[in-house]
Amino acid sequence: MPQGKVKWFSSEKAFGFIEQDNDNDIFVHVTGLADGVTAIDKDMLVEYEVEQGRKGPQAVNVKPAAAPAVVVEEEVIVDDEGDVEVIETAVDDEGNVVIVDAIEDAEGNVEITEIIEDAEGNVEIIEIDEEAQAD
Repeated sequence: MPQGKVKWFSSEKAFGFIEQDNDNDIFVHVTGLADGVTAIDKDMLVEYEVEQGRKGPQAVNVKPAAAPAVVVEEEVIVDDEGDVEVIETAVDDEGNVVIVDAIEDAEGNVEITEIIEDAEGNVEIIEIDEEAQAD
């Protein structure tokens, strides 16, 4: 089943367009929404079927695309000095890869680096330093 992103949709006008991978927008009429779907929002990822309409191809049975499962992997490393490093990797529901690298040294100081790479390859790095003394 093809997927695309809603370019725009107007409930008042009862139609809109979905951006396809091939750079050709496809028409969607309100009657082409799947059972139980009353509207779709701009930039929403949707899946649909294609039928031939009066003026060309149009999307039917349009519904929000299923969110990808979140995958979490965790690796714990303890070095010779007692520093603990935890690396977690996850994929969020928008397809962004999130890597959290947390290092806690023997004195309880924590350094966290969060690296987020979105589906388009943009990278954001967030660094947080905390003084967390163990009780």
